Amino acid sequence: MFTVYHSNQLDILKSLLAHFMKSRPLQSVLAAETILVQSPGMAQWLKQALAQELNVAANMTFPLPSSFIWQMFHAVLPDVPKENPYTKPAMLWRLMQLLPTCMAYPEFSQLSGYLEDDPDGRRRYQLAGRIADLFDQYLVYRPDWIVDWEQGGALGADLQPWQPILWRELVALTEQQATHLHRVNLFSRFIETLQTGKPTATLPERLFVFGISSLPPHYLEALVALGEHCDVHLFLTNPCRYYWGDVQEENQFNRPGPTPCALAGK
Repeated sequence: MFTVYHSNQLDILKSLLAHFMKSRPLQSVLAAETILVQSPGMAQWLKQALAQELNVAANMTFPLPSSFIWQMFHAVLPDVPKENPYTKPAMLWRLMQLLPTCMAYPEFSQLSGYLEDDPDGRRRYQLAGRIADLFDQYLVYRPDWIVDWEQGGALGADLQPWQPILWRELVALTEQQATHLHRVNLFSRFIETLQTGKPTATLPERLFVFGISSLPPHYLEALVALGEHCDVHLFLTNPCRYYWGDVQEENQFNRPGPTPCALAGK
C-alpha cells in the first residue's frame, strides 16, 4: 500500500513517523527500518529527533533515493550489479580517461581550448567532475535524452554537440569494464516486474520516505509499484491542507481569451 501524509510542519511528520514505529513494530525484531531522506543532514536530524521521541533510535537505515532504488534493482532484477557503475565518482574517472581521446573531434572545440594549458591534469579533473554531475542529472531528469543519445541522436544538445558523443563513449567504456545497465534502461523493467507479479527477492517489510521536497517521476513510479508489495509511507511537507496543484497566478486570469471568431475557426 502507498500512503501519503502531509503537514506544513516537519516536527508533526516526525512525531507521526515515531508513532508508527512505536505502535506498529516490524515483525522481526532484527529487521531494520528503512527511511529514505534527501540528504545526510536530514538523516542526522531525524536520528536525533527519533531518539528524543522513542528514547532509543537504533537499527535504522537512511539511504538516499538513488542508492535505494539501485539496491531494489539489484534485488529484483537479474544481472544487475550490486554497485552502480554510473555514480558520479565512477563516471568522473572514466571521463578523465576519455576526454583526451575525444579532443580530436570537431564537436569538442569548446572543450579543447580549455584543456590546452593543463600540464598537471587539474583542469581535466575539474571538467570531468562537472560533466559527471551533469550526466548524473540527465539520468534522473532527462531520461528521454539518454535514450535518444544511445540510439545515435542528439536530442537537447544543439548548443553542446559534444555531449551525446561523450555519453556514447562513456557507455561503451563502462560496458567494457562493468555493464551497460543504468537507471534509465532499468526503470521500465523494474516497474513491469513489480506490476506483473510478486518478485522472488526479499523486499523491506515497509518503507518510509521522509521530508523529500521533490522526486523525479520515475522514482515516484518505482515507489508506487513497490507499494503493491510492501507498505510505502510518504511523509510530505505541504503548505496547505487542500489540493493546490491547479492554482494559477493572477496574471493568468487577466489574459484575454480567444474571440468568438477564433473559437469558431473563422
